[in-house]
Amino acid sequence: MNFLTALIRRLFDGIRALSPNCREAIRLQSDALDRELPMLKQVGLRIHLVLCRWCRRYGGQIRFLRRAARSHSDADAQAVPSLTQEARQRLVEAVRKNAT
Repeated sequence: MNFLTALIRRLFDGIRALSPNCREAIRLQSDALDRELPMLKQVGLRIHLVLCRWCRRYGGQIRFLRRAARSHSDADAQAVPSLTQEARQRLVEAVRKNAT
């Protein structure tokens, strides 16, 4: 029985060493959106995500935000009307007046 207990303990120690902590898992999830992670990091991150629902939730949120940001094209940003020169001048004057 001691042999089995020691084997299980070593297995969990190995998994713990491979799996990143939450801070590292958050960083890895962000990095994974921009580039492919090395295989060992991918495995460690997957182990962590199986065990940590908060990091899984965070990963879902950043993937949602990325999809939402990409679904809006630059043309949509250009469609927002810009301020007229008169409105800009009024804002500048209001800021200067409140700053003094």
